[in-house]
Amino acid sequence: MIDNIMKTATHFLARRLVMTLLALLCTTVTSWAQLNGEGTKDSPYLINDEDDWTTFTSNINSGVDATAYYKLTRDITLGNDINPITTVVGDVKNKPFSGTFDGDYHTIHINMYRETAYAALFGVTVGATIKNLKVDGTINTSNKFAGAFLAYNNGSTTKITNCISSVHIICDNIVTVDPNKPYDCTHGGFAGQNESGSLRFENCIFDGSITDSKKVKTANKCTGFVGWVNNQVYYTNCTMAGVIDVKPNDESLNNSIATFHRLAKTAKANFEGDSYYVIDYTYSGLPVQGVPALTEAPKNTISRVYIEDRCNYYVPGAEISNDKVTYYGWTLTQGTDYLINIVSTSADNKMVYKGINEYGGSFSKDVDPTYQLNVTTWDASAKTGWHAISSPVDHQTFATTNHLTLAEKHNIYRYDESKRQWQEYRNEANIFNEFENSRGYIYRTDDNGGNIGFNGTVNTGNVDCKLSYTEKSDNLAGFNLIGNPYMHNIYKSVAIPNEKLSDGYCILTVEGTWEYKTDDIAIPAGTAIMVQANEQTIGDYIITLTDTDKAPASKDSNNEIWFTVKNNEYSDVAHVEFKKGNGFNKMPHYNDVAPMLYINKEGKSFASANMNDDVKLINLSLEVKQMSRYTLSFKANGNFNYLHLIDRMTGNDIDMLIEDEYSFVSSSSDNADRFIVKLSNDVTSTSSMSDSFAWQNGSEIVVDGQGQLQIFDVTGRMLSTMTINGQQSIDALSTGIYVFRMIGETIKTQKIIVK
Repeated sequence: MIDNIMKTATHFLARRLVMTLLALLCTTVTSWAQLNGEGTKDSPYLINDEDDWTTFTSNINSGVDATAYYKLTRDITLGNDINPITTVVGDVKNKPFSGTFDGDYHTIHINMYRETAYAALFGVTVGATIKNLKVDGTINTSNKFAGAFLAYNNGSTTKITNCISSVHIICDNIVTVDPNKPYDCTHGGFAGQNESGSLRFENCIFDGSITDSKKVKTANKCTGFVGWVNNQVYYTNCTMAGVIDVKPNDESLNNSIATFHRLAKTAKANFEGDSYYVIDYTYSGLPVQGVPALTEAPKNTISRVYIEDRCNYYVPGAEISNDKVTYYGWTLTQGTDYLINIVSTSADNKMVYKGINEYGGSFSKDVDPTYQLNVTTWDASAKTGWHAISSPVDHQTFATTNHLTLAEKHNIYRYDESKRQWQEYRNEANIFNEFENSRGYIYRTDDNGGNIGFNGTVNTGNVDCKLSYTEKSDNLAGFNLIGNPYMHNIYKSVAIPNEKLSDGYCILTVEGTWEYKTDDIAIPAGTAIMVQANEQTIGDYIITLTDTDKAPASKDSNNEIWFTVKNNEYSDVAHVEFKKGNGFNKMPHYNDVAPMLYINKEGKSFASANMNDDVKLINLSLEVKQMSRYTLSFKANGNFNYLHLIDRMTGNDIDMLIEDEYSFVSSSSDNADRFIVKLSNDVTSTSSMSDSFAWQNGSEIVVDGQGQLQIFDVTGRMLSTMTINGQQSIDALSTGIYVFRMIGETIKTQKIIVK
């Protein structure tokens, strides 16, 4: 896959050359393990397995990419009972982790044994962000500063958001480091110590344990969240539901145990919102920490339930999302991981319940389900705040939909394909007054946004959807706005019959632009998409949507190119895919101020155009409504050996295999067809236009030339160098993107994508 490599044209190339020359003088790397991704916010480094975690750890502890973005793609296990891990990320104080780690709602199962300090996933952090991650397993240590997530924060604000610590921290073997503080652990369920800067927890739960199982306990100074705070700590909607079983507080130990944290004299704790505890461990001399969990389920609230000594304790914060009960993004597993008690009010104002008892047995009475759809406020000056919505409730009327404000500047529209017109409902002055099943609608509101509430009988099973295709001479035949009629995600290539629809679909952004998506992208509940019926059937016809959230198989690795244009206010997308068919036509934006980017093919405008493999030129068209500086970025997937963007207005020629964006000024008077793309995707070609000398052949890389071959990663770091004499094969590198440079009578440079 060809990903983004460089940021500007000549300046960055010059800087890259300097970096390469320095690498030649200072470094020779014969082997290197590479993480997939670019380490950016939009393309984080991916942690796919335990080997990737080892690479990640090694890089951070070597001072490499410490501020980058990382994402966990699945649950992983680090260590086991026989071979526990001993190394942490950010192992020394001068090489901390300062990046962003997104667990993507996956779990790391850890088994760590560490005799030195800083036993945690992340040893030392400075201004890091860790989110959407659960850690369970065991940490066994004989030294200070243990925690599931981090051992030591030493500057700036480290943020931990939507995280769960279910780790069991064992401190049976704790040793005395400071004679004045015998057997001092300074352990926390999340963090050992905040040395400087601050820690900020939001939507976090500790439900693990910290224990000393000896008959005469010696370990002390342990807390639910942070063992010791020197500066500031913040909590927003957190829960301490763990167990701390070490030497209890006494006069000599003072605040040995605390519910959330222990504080230095000058330190400060800040509770924003309600943070609950199930058991209070706080020593009487400390300020109040959090609020006690409720002993009765609050009405009209979905609560997380904890059981202590066979008593139920309720913590609000769970919600129904896509037909699942979630707690700050984490799906609650009924009868297994969590207990749920849903309390609501029926139509006759009697209380009804749905949930499970403390032994996992179910009990329920029917409750009219409600789906909440969040919308943002309409901004008239920027023309933003558009939403394409649908209802998961069977024939929900506008009048009975909560917070659906339909007044002078708050309105709803539907699309009439046969007339190419938007029909508007305003103050009951039109022919429609309800959400038809599987039909989509456009909505905007000035009423401070908020949640639209759908109440009634939820759609289940198959749902029929009416489509039409009307032949006319314009570019808009077959566009239909259809909605997801279910309370869960669906996928167009699975839940929606595709034989009479063009591949892909468009979503309506809040900016009022139609943005193309491929069929393997989920369609969330409560949203609508623009599909395009094809010419196989003219007139009206019915397709049947299937009630399934099944995702499609991974998309075939067809060659494709994505183009994105943006200025400070708006953006738009165009797409090219190399396969049979025409593609998906371009529909005018709902926001007439936004730029429109499309592929001009045989006189028609395409949001996504299908091209033959042997095409050499693509017409990329751009229409702007206001003079502005724009950035055109590119992302190409496939085996291209020549890919150039030509700006016919300025004469600039941009090598898209080297650069990932192009900045320019455009106005409404510019020719819409100012850009063309020249390309070749014959990977074995040695034509002069690309001067190709290397290509992948199975598990090997074939190099043809004379001279010294240098291999670099995308950061400019030289990985290896060797002498090439004629055509020869070298062992394939790890999957990723590389730059090959051949120094002979001339210097040739080529980009290689290893699959």
